[in-house]
Amino acid sequence: MEDALKTGKTFDIIAGHFDKTRRRPWKEVVDFLRTGHGKLLDMGCGNGRHLVPALGMGYKIIGLDASVELLLISKRNIFGRVELIRGDVNELPFSKGSFDTVIYIATIHHLRKGRIESLKEARRVMKDGGRILVSAWAREQDRWELEEDERDVIVPWHHENGRVLERYYHLYTLGELEEDMLKAGFRVMRAFNSNGNNYVEGKR
Repeated sequence: MEDALKTGKTFDIIAGHFDKTRRRPWKEVVDFLRTGHGKLLDMGCGNGRHLVPALGMGYKIIGLDASVELLLISKRNIFGRVELIRGDVNELPFSKGSFDTVIYIATIHHLRKGRIESLKEARRVMKDGGRILVSAWAREQDRWELEEDERDVIVPWHHENGRVLERYYHLYTLGELEEDMLKAGFRVMRAFNSNGNNYVEGKR
């Protein structure tokens, strides 16, 4: 929980600026949502940018995030019945088999430890046959000037008020993300790279 709280506090500070610059839902996520149904969990829902189109598709939605401020922004951004919960992606407050569909977008890379455990938690709360889409910043991006085996970086957020905040990222290769999904017990249906992110679609 300590890891999530620390990340949540950082995003509490940058929440307003984040919302101004991160409004558009990602096509890859919207395309995935179009093929799903039922009860949806967004692990690390942020400002709710992916919950807005999901609501229009008829999902019953729960959004979870460690940042209180981002959850408040989500509540303002979403017009419809969506349950928003402050929580830890390593300790999901839901019963086994609660969800048909899960999206875990641009969040797992902020975990310093427990990444596989968080994927196991996602699998635990999914129904048999349920589907999940996980994304993380790609190690393969040209922007990184790192040693061959280096994966962990600190990326600054330059706030509009001039403050600079440090954010931890674990940069996943596509193969590593796919391997972690398999270790968590998922069947990997598809793995791909798009717009600087690695994605793995899995099935319980």
